[in-house]
This record gives sequence, C-alpha cells and structure tokens, in this order.
Amino acid sequence: MTANRAAPSPSPENSAAPVRPFTRLDAWSLVLLGLFTAVALAGFGTFGRHPELLARFPSSRGFYATAFEVFARGHVILAFLVLALILTRRSGWRWLPALAAAGTISLAMELLGTATGFPFSGYRYTELLGWRVFGLVPLLIPFSWFMMGFPAYVVARALTGAEPGGNRIRTIVVGALLLTAWDLTLDPAMSDLAPYWVWENEGLYYGMPLVNLLGWFGTGLLIMAGFRWVGADRVADRIPPPLMEAYFATVLALSLAMTLIAGYWLAVGLTLAALALVRWGMRWTAK
Repeated sequence: MTANRAAPSPSPENSAAPVRPFTRLDAWSLVLLGLFTAVALAGFGTFGRHPELLARFPSSRGFYATAFEVFARGHVILAFLVLALILTRRSGWRWLPALAAAGTISLAMELLGTATGFPFSGYRYTELLGWRVFGLVPLLIPFSWFMMGFPAYVVARALTGAEPGGNRIRTIVVGALLLTAWDLTLDPAMSDLAPYWVWENEGLYYGMPLVNLLGWFGTGLLIMAGFRWVGADRVADRIPPPLMEAYFATVLALSLAMTLIAGYWLAVGLTLAALALVRWGMRWTAK
C-alpha cells in the first residue's frame, strides 16, 4: 500500500507572481524610442558630420543648435520613461528603491569624479545636458546610469542562472561588465563626437583616458551590489530578460550608430566584442 504524502508548500520563489510576457505596449514603447533615436541620428549624420550644410541652409542653424541639446536630453528622458513604464506595469512602484540606489551611488561617484578626478580621471560636463547638481553633474546623469544599469542587472541574472538563487558575485560582476561595455561607444560619441563632457587630459581611446573604464567597472560593481542590497531581485524576477535585452540594445543603438557613422570602427568592434564575450563566457562556464 502506498502512503499519501502531502504536497510541499510553495517556496517564496515559487509563489512569486509569474513573469508577464513581452506585450504589444512594450513593443510600441521600444519602437517610439527607436524612432526618436533614428531622428537624432539623422541630424547627427547630416549637419553633425557635415556642418558646411548649415551654410547652405541658414534657416536650419537655430533649429540644429536647439536640437543638439533637446535630442540628447530627450533621449535620456524618453529612455527612462520607457523603462519606468515597463517596470511599473510589472512591479508597481517596487522598483523605486533600485532607482534610489543607482541614483545615489552614481551621483556620488560622478560628484567625486568631477571634483577630484577619481575614479574616472579629470573631466567636466558642459551645459548641453542641462542643470547640474552643485554645478558639476547634470541631473540626468544618475537616471542614465539606472536606465542601463537595471537592464544590465536583469540580463546578468539570466546569464548567470540567478533566477532564483545562483552565484551572486558572478551576477554583480557580469552586470558591471555589461554596463561598462556601453561606455566603449558612449564616451567616444558623447565626448569626442559631441561635447557633452570634456576630458582634462586627452587619453588614448578617442580622447578618453583608459582609467575611465576601471572607474566605470568599479561604479558598476557598486550599483549592482546596491540593487541586491535593496531587494531589486523581487522586481527583476518579474521582468522578462529578452525584453531587457531589447531595451538595452535600443538605448545602445544611439552611441553605437554615432560611432558607426563617424567611422570609429575600433569603438564599434570593441563594444560588440565585449558584449559577445560576456555572453559566450557565461555559456561556456555554465557547461
């Protein structure tokens, strides 16, 4: 005779809300962000790369000068709003502690960097990104760290098998690597091709000092650890990693395409190689 055994009680992980799939609203929000990016790139590829066209079309001078500021700020704002929509629909306001963690850590590091040169090397932001905290760091900058940091965290969890559990250290390191890979095109695009920030001492990588990458990686580690500390896994559990991959790629497209248009092949190649190596490395170590 077989004894009847009671079914095991669900664990907290098993009782979590199911992940909502990639929805039509998600797709349209990414399309909107992609279209905004395409318009910005069209302006960069014409007047930005060929300023002599401004002489041929004098009426475009005022518009282009305004657009140069509006599109950079608008891209950060729109990208953040798209991510906020995705997160809010799936987790309510539970993502706000993650925003607070990333914003506080990144702002502290940026203020330290612009004031002392550590850990990124000496640099300063121009007026093009808007109002600056203490006259040093644009208010939009902490939001930009979050809008790529959290997707990197979700993707890192998927790559390291941390859904649920998994190796927490590997998740933090992989998330920081993904975030740092973004800077391989972001910095050439936004400091060399467009003067949104200026380096005090010109470095080897399109004017960027190489130590900046160490500063990015270190800041990324702190942000990823901050996500774990505030319990961001409860939010990440509800977000489909493929959706965050699509979002990450859509935001990355701006700086990647700018460097592609400018013929900065090293930046394009290193960015794509870094992302591929992280993904390949995680698959190899998982075997």
